[in-house]
Amino acid sequence: MYTLHMIKEVDEMKEHTGIKGWVLSGSHPEHYEMKVDTKTFRSGGKSGLLKAIAKVTEKEFATMMQSFQAKEYKRKRIKLSGYLKTENAAKCIVWMQIDNHDGDIIQFDNMNQRSIQGTTDWNQYSIVLDVPEESSFIHFGVLLRGKGKVWIDSFTFENVDIHTPTTNMIKKEKLLGYPTNLSFTK
Repeated sequence: MYTLHMIKEVDEMKEHTGIKGWVLSGSHPEHYEMKVDTKTFRSGGKSGLLKAIAKVTEKEFATMMQSFQAKEYKRKRIKLSGYLKTENAAKCIVWMQIDNHDGDIIQFDNMNQRSIQGTTDWNQYSIVLDVPEESSFIHFGVLLRGKGKVWIDSFTFENVDIHTPTTNMIKKEKLLGYPTNLSFTK
């Protein structure tokens, strides 16, 4: 059911984007604008621009994103890289999420501990995640929380080897091999 709901939402959002392949989503997408910028870019003559167009709080956000099937990447470690430039950004992040068929998140990184703030020049940012066998969907994008602007240029996906550390924020806890403290005395 999650898959069909997600596909329907993505199809509906495609009608309102204006940039082929990209959708605008978030808590308040109507307070943000997503467009192609031909004046500010790192390479190639164009970049994507996500910016606040209304007075927003730091709790409001929008994301410029894509979703695709994980089939070609299963059992691989992938690295998403892209160049970002910001202007007066309250908080900006690159993010990537890998879901199984039921819509459960099985790998995730949103740069929470290494977010971009303020005004910055072009810098490359990367996320590295494993794509387990049970993966069905990969979602990624740039998120702008609160005010500001972010330009995006030259996203790439590449396979990397196991020596490249992942940035996965979902930690698998080590489970004990037996139950403990069943009488609550410890």
